[in-house]
Amino acid sequence: NVATIDKVCQALLRQIAGGNVSFVNRWLVRSLLQIFLDHKGWLYNQKALIPIVFYTFCRVASDHTDPKFEKLRRQEAGLCCDLWRERFNECRILGRDAIRVLQDVSRVPEFEGLWEEMANNPTQFGGMSDLAELLVVKTPPHVLQSRLTPEMEAQLLFIMSHVKMGQQQRYQKWFMTRWGLSGPDGESLIPDLVRYICCVYHPPNEVIRSEVVQRWAAVGWLLKCAKTATCLANIKLAIFYDWLFFMPKEDTVMMVEPAALLITRSIPKWLDITVDLVEFMLAVADDWSAKYIDRCRRGVFNAAAECVNLRVIQSWAQVSANPQINPALRARLRAQLRGLCKGDTEAPAPEDVEAYSFNAHNIATPSPATTPAPNSPHSKAQTPDEVPALSPR
Repeated sequence: NVATIDKVCQALLRQIAGGNVSFVNRWLVRSLLQIFLDHKGWLYNQKALIPIVFYTFCRVASDHTDPKFEKLRRQEAGLCCDLWRERFNECRILGRDAIRVLQDVSRVPEFEGLWEEMANNPTQFGGMSDLAELLVVKTPPHVLQSRLTPEMEAQLLFIMSHVKMGQQQRYQKWFMTRWGLSGPDGESLIPDLVRYICCVYHPPNEVIRSEVVQRWAAVGWLLKCAKTATCLANIKLAIFYDWLFFMPKEDTVMMVEPAALLITRSIPKWLDITVDLVEFMLAVADDWSAKYIDRCRRGVFNAAAECVNLRVIQSWAQVSANPQINPALRARLRAQLRGLCKGDTEAPAPEDVEAYSFNAHNIATPSPATTPAPNSPHSKAQTPDEVPALSPR
């Protein structure tokens, strides 16, 4: 009952590093977990702390899938499931990233029941009629920030605010070594870093126009850190996650800018990155969830349109008209982003437009309780004429 003890708990939770299964890190996880389990009645009255507790332990549970961590994982899952079921109104402010971290542990036995309940009977959670009510809510920045330790955040920000483009390699190698990104366990930290860059760190115009390492370049570096196909898919989902549900009135272009710039500025030197990201961007809209295919296609279109409208890029013709890219991929991009490829002399084929369009009638518009999107540092312009799946597995 000590005043502001909840703030102390939040500060300690931030010291839990993702992708770290060392004895010291596990000791901190176990110690905080036991405190919350022993004082669950107190925790249930801490409305601001509950979302951070849920998000932290749900996220690190994916690091503890090894059988030797079974007891710890069961305790993490038990607390997370209890919080979600019994304090859903506090947890729902987590928005779309709550679904992302739950999806990541959906095959963990202790979480399977909760995941199936959410997918098949969401109404039992606070009267929620559909998961879309959470998916359209952007996750509060302080929640995503909480998955980086203060030291980790300071070092990442230093690279993106003080190191010039072209001189970042030794800083990046040091960061990778310091936080274990090169090891098999450290890979799970990379999506946390990507979500922080896309949704938390929104630099002002003077930084965007400077010579320091830009956000898109940092995301490209983290993408190349992936060693396994699973990690690569999770990183790409973290990059494009906001694209799937993007609504201009609720979201900000700064959340989708890194992906758009990484796609276009990788041409022609890293064309393989451009192709890989465009293929994923179009595929994830279809494959992430059959139920939400129209919503996801519209979200990707909205995000791509906002990047053009706010002059993040001039046109998607940089990709659709590039002869070095597979014609079939360019044709699909033209059809799915029709009207956004100004400068491309080839019109989208009618059969492609029919195949890849979204049906607006299939998209219900939930009313999320969100705060208005912050002002974008980009200025408004005239509007120009293997994928992780949501379904329980």
